[in-house]
Amino acid sequence: MGSDLEVLQGVLVHGVAVEGTDLLVDIYGSESNVCGSVRFTFAEARRRRAMADLLRRWARESTPVTFIRTGTSIALQNDRAVYGNQLESA
Repeated sequence: MGSDLEVLQGVLVHGVAVEGTDLLVDIYGSESNVCGSVRFTFAEARRRRAMADLLRRWARESTPVTFIRTGTSIALQNDRAVYGNQLESA
């Protein structure tokens, strides 16, 4: 099961494109120097626009995110938004 989970911190969103119901998100960074694209599908137009806006803001602001892959599912998470200042070292 260990190979079913991949977590990369410090990933940056480089760009976002909308193709039909899909968002194509270019990512790069982390200590592993990843570079690639992730396809997310959102059938609902309002949700797709909201997610595209959020991802574009992360790209504009160079917000580091965590890339999480479990099997064939992928998520991008802004840890600072989730955990706030709890991530600060003492």
